Amino acid sequence: AAYAHMNRLADRMEAGLSTVLADARLPWHVARVGARVEFICAPGPLRNGGEAEAAHAPELEAAIHVALVNQGVLIAPFHNMMLISPATTVAQVNRLITAFAAVAARLVA
Repeated sequence: AAYAHMNRLADRMEAGLSTVLADARLPWHVARVGARVEFICAPGPLRNGGEAEAAHAPELEAAIHVALVNQGVLIAPFHNMMLISPATTVAQVNRLITAFAAVAARLVA
């Protein structure tokens, strides 16, 4: 039951973040492994560690993290990863997607 819950919410997060990126026309992508979801500031999917290193945009990512915190959402501070846990709620996932959409809109404005 816990894994089904986590995967259902990870599906929601992956789809929501992907929609935000497409709507904002940002050339980025969302990567997911199980209940781990991450946005990557580069087209994808990435094929190797070299592409992953080249996709890293420290200043941009730091600005996104601060903007998310200003929206009341904190994600993993060392990269752009979000983990769904058995305690995560639909409302929390929706809040993160909404905050990410607000940040994306400001980036492209």
